[in-house]
Amino acid sequence: MDFNLSPSQLEYQRRAQALARELPPGADANTIVSRAARAGLVDSGGDLLAAVVAVEAMAWESAGAGMAMAIHIGVTAGLDGGDEARALSRGEIAGAIALSSDEVPATDDGVLSGRASWVMPLTQRGLVIVGVRERGTLTAAAVRLDAEGVEQEPVETAGLSGLVSGHVRFDRARFMAAGATLPFMCRVRVLLAAAGLGMGRRALDEALAVARRRRERGAGGEQTVQGLLADAATELDAARLLIWKAASAPVLSLANASMAKLLATDATQRAVARATQVVGADSFRAGHIIERLAQDVRALELFAGRTEALREAVALDTLPRP
Repeated sequence: MDFNLSPSQLEYQRRAQALARELPPGADANTIVSRAARAGLVDSGGDLLAAVVAVEAMAWESAGAGMAMAIHIGVTAGLDGGDEARALSRGEIAGAIALSSDEVPATDDGVLSGRASWVMPLTQRGLVIVGVRERGTLTAAAVRLDAEGVEQEPVETAGLSGLVSGHVRFDRARFMAAGATLPFMCRVRVLLAAAGLGMGRRALDEALAVARRRRERGAGGEQTVQGLLADAATELDAARLLIWKAASAPVLSLANASMAKLLATDATQRAVARATQVVGADSFRAGHIIERLAQDVRALELFAGRTEALREAVALDTLPRP
């Protein structure tokens, strides 16, 4: 595996950093997606690693922007042509996905009825990918959020400023078959892992800045702080390797995607917790970056595969079969 990014991948990373710095605080999904499309960041030409480094760079600046881009790229890359795919790639509409399988709608005579839980992001004119049940089989369907028979149920959430999340109810709504759920799930897990890595890196960088200032003042406890920072850096680097491995594989597998998200989630949560220890009481202040990250990182644990589901996916693919 080549650990060096190509010039085009480095350019994606640079453009993503520049875009994220220009976004207004708490930008909504439509703003994020339209500006990313103008910057040429939505269509990576099938290069998942380029998308991964772009998402990580955006999440370092804004967790919400990183998450919105991760989902949008995952949806866009999963649709095979058509007007909706072109609208997504041009940033005219935002891609959304149902991030929980606790509740899924069903198809009946070519229309969709029921409820999809925890869709992110909800927008006025987005396109959502949901899992649907048809004759006992779970497949993916694409539905416009402004279509007839579609009702949004926003939920006030504790993190990811700018992104609206919630549930969507379908009452005989028209839909487009989008194939198997597995490709969407694998791609979104890898991209969400990259968003998590960006959050973890931001937490580590904030803690490093505080530690350097304290060292300059001759503050005590340096050895303990060094241990916290070293552990966070090591775990985040390990997560990055798994993400890059999954994104660079000739065929994206559920096991690789699940391992990447599993380790990235754990490493990021630990990085935020360690940064809280290093920064101290200031991190309890409302609006502090560490306080915001502590809220944002919870989405990684809850959506697109909870910890036990990820472990099960890894085990089924890697353990010997009887």
